[in-house]
Amino acid sequence: CSSDLCRLVYYSKYNMNSRGDALAKDLKQILASSIRDNSDRGMTGGLIFNRKFFAQVLEGGHAAVTQTFVRINADPRHKDIVLAEMEPVSERLFGAWAMGYAGDTELFKKLCAEHGHAGGFEPKCMSGPDLIAFILALVTNEERFASSQKIAEAQPE
Repeated sequence: CSSDLCRLVYYSKYNMNSRGDALAKDLKQILASSIRDNSDRGMTGGLIFNRKFFAQVLEGGHAAVTQTFVRINADPRHKDIVLAEMEPVSERLFGAWAMGYAGDTELFKKLCAEHGHAGGFEPKCMSGPDLIAFILALVTNEERFASSQKIAEAQPE
């Protein structure tokens, strides 16, 4: 990813035993810091979470994206982190969101089925481009969570 603008997509397993309010608090912290830090670094992206996996796209300058991914790798809330793709791009797909978010909703389940994952979200079975398309479809269509301005409402189902 040597061009000025690059896109990175990864997925990881959620590494905490948080449930209910604690899980919602973890998620709000992740979203709040993502929105703040991404805005400061000129980055955009999308994040999905289904209580088992995180999958995230980061877009921005190479150094900013790399530094963010290094921080994610050190975050104890993530384990078994897999870099699915990192490549130079000419334009952003997630330009509308400092960090768009979509949770485990009916739309999530419907898109899983449409992408051949009727048994549930399994990011290891998806290519980098398929994962990017899946995250973009969720963030674009899940209006309740898509706006980075609605962080207070972003709670897992």
